[in-house]
Amino acid sequence: MYRFSETGRCWRLIVIGGGSAAAIQVRQGDVPPQDTLVIGDRLGTGMEYLDNFTLQSYADELRLSRCQEAPRLGTTGQLRPSAAQFDAYVRESLLSSGATVRNARVPEVEGEQGKFLIHVLNGDGRMSYERAEAVVLATGSTPRIPPPRWADAGAVSHDVVHRERSRHQTSRWAGRTVLVVGSGNSAMQVASLVASEADEVVVLGNRYIGMFPTENPDKYSWRAPSQLACELVAKSAMECGQPGWHTTCVRHLVYDRLDVHDGEITWTYQAQNNQNPLGSRSLSGRCRHAQGRLIGAGGLAWEESRRVSETAVVWATGSEPVLPGGPLIKSLARDTDGSLLTDEAGRTSVDGVHALGACAGQRAVNETTPALVRRRLPLSELLAGRDVPVDAEVPA
Repeated sequence: MYRFSETGRCWRLIVIGGGSAAAIQVRQGDVPPQDTLVIGDRLGTGMEYLDNFTLQSYADELRLSRCQEAPRLGTTGQLRPSAAQFDAYVRESLLSSGATVRNARVPEVEGEQGKFLIHVLNGDGRMSYERAEAVVLATGSTPRIPPPRWADAGAVSHDVVHRERSRHQTSRWAGRTVLVVGSGNSAMQVASLVASEADEVVVLGNRYIGMFPTENPDKYSWRAPSQLACELVAKSAMECGQPGWHTTCVRHLVYDRLDVHDGEITWTYQAQNNQNPLGSRSLSGRCRHAQGRLIGAGGLAWEESRRVSETAVVWATGSEPVLPGGPLIKSLARDTDGSLLTDEAGRTSVDGVHALGACAGQRAVNETTPALVRRRLPLSELLAGRDVPVDAEVPA
């Protein structure tokens, strides 16, 4: 059934999302703000749960526009700004951009008569519709939640730790073993956050990332607050169990297998996979907490276990895109990590639908580039040179 937009207008561009990617699109894109409608169920970064947690920025990495100043919250070389300050900056950037901004949720996007019909669920529960010539998805991502059997054992995603910590609620991990599953910055930050109250902290990653730039040239590897966890690992190995030493033991291991069964959590690891500055200090026998059982041939692999009732498990294995529903969005080709497949202009596998930011696999503000929507190309040209077929399957 044909549905007219609420205003009768067909927008040149509708941007779905209200965070930093949406602000970059409006301020740096090729469609004038006055011809753009922004619809976001939340205006800001979505990092409000981090509150006064300082972000890993040293200079102008968080600027949303070359023509707009970022918050001047310190000098170059200092960590800045806080999550709350950056959230306010992003929100103000959108509201002052000249675009029309609506605070509402988009449950579905449809293709209709060569254009797009946007379903808009308003705060009062009323559904309305907007039409556009082009759509940009700037919908961001959300932390991955633990698999069902781990959730049943009480595991939570890493954002829960930040939220509870900001409310001074530490009972989840106080006096307990904390297993942090993940190998990135989020995992390392959680390890530092809970260390003051936990009995022990073990970061279990599927690989060793290393610090930028001495061990890893990737600028998104461990930096800033994450290095606090690295130092805790090194000091724990030297001091855990020594007289007068009361700081929580923190370890980091590259694991082979992780399982929960009959009220017990078990993980295995090998010495050969932990010959790095952190793993070598975390192997069995290095401290009173690291008491593993030798398994396999050669005596170079260990197994450790903890009771579920005495353990808090935090899932920090990355994030996944947050997207509207409906067949059109589900048909978009995806990359192996679940993010939307786009070309250098932000075009997806559906003509007229673009994406940028976290939902398109861009990992940081200074890696996010606006989608260019004025010229459309055939799908075959979009995917030319990629190892993804035109009829790429969409993950369930």
